[in-house]
Amino acid sequence: MSLQCEECQKFYSTKVTLNVHINTQHKKIKRYKCQDCDYATYSKTLLRQHRMNNHDEEKPFVCDYCDYEACENSKLKRHVKLVHQRLKQFKCEECDFRTSQKCHLNSHIHAIHRKLKPFKCDECEYETSTNQNLKVHIDAVHRKLKPYKCVQCDYESSLDGHLRMHILAVHMKFRPHKCQECDYSASKKYNLIQHVKNNHMK
Repeated sequence: MSLQCEECQKFYSTKVTLNVHINTQHKKIKRYKCQDCDYATYSKTLLRQHRMNNHDEEKPFVCDYCDYEACENSKLKRHVKLVHQRLKQFKCEECDFRTSQKCHLNSHIHAIHRKLKPFKCDECEYETSTNQNLKVHIDAVHRKLKPYKCVQCDYESSLDGHLRMHILAVHMKFRPHKCQECDYSASKKYNLIQHVKNNHMK
């Protein structure tokens, strides 16, 4: 069953996604407020970006492997584990898949090995193993929603994670994937693989 927004007539699959749309697009509710000025936004990512660009929070914890800086030691440790050490303690018993989070392992097992895709789109043939994936699909593909907007350029995204990657790669020049043969570095592993194929495997 689809729910329709009374303001713009768009449809949503759940009351939660409808309320998010109404609060951000029509009511303009901005629940994330800056502690140092009047800036407010509907996105936690945009608030972090604002604070980084305008208030220069002190970040004494510096990564030994890249230019990443953090205001808390716990955030630096998490960065090192996820980006540089790539700790993935949860391993699938049926294949080589590993992950740092148990919920991701469970999703992998259900989707890949059990072939379970109980969540189906009402508007196309898309099927997925998680309700969250279905919500993302509907908002991005059928509703064409891109609520996550960069404050430094015209970039827009349907996913908060994509906006974070954009900010890191484009505006913060964060490129953790480094070539072993030359000075090239990339924000995405795929780009590094393509670079090696094109430049060092001829």
